[in-house]
Amino acid sequence: MARIRTIKPEAFISESLAAVSVHAERTFFGLLTQADDHGRFRDQAAVITGALWSLRPEHGPLEVEDDLTQLDSAGLICRYEGDDGKRYLHIVTWARHQKINRPSGTRCPACPRHQGSRSDEAASPVHGALHEQAVSPHHNAGRLR
Repeated sequence: MARIRTIKPEAFISESLAAVSVHAERTFFGLLTQADDHGRFRDQAAVITGALWSLRPEHGPLEVEDDLTQLDSAGLICRYEGDDGKRYLHIVTWARHQKINRPSGTRCPACPRHQGSRSDEAASPVHGALHEQAVSPHHNAGRLR
């Protein structure tokens, strides 16, 4: 499910993003909206194409595969295989740039190279343990007391 994400102004002067094509950069920004709350997504060029490029038929799965290769080579994403034999990717700098208020459970396994055996699933309840009022002070504003 697509999410609202933040792109910092510094992204447009990022040397690592400048090292990839404009198409790969757009794919990267699109991945920010498609990744789960831990920065992970299935590494399937056809699915990514459908989610990000469906109205641009000239940029198909082969071109998206090239985008992903560029992003991986630039160190912006990491591609890996899960214990289930499926391919995944994660956005390497996710935790530095995306602050998720109430993260949902992860849909994809952790990256063995960057996230080790750390279980974000176990960390989520602790991070999300804020009381509802602390998260949204206006939540009860319309209720009668």
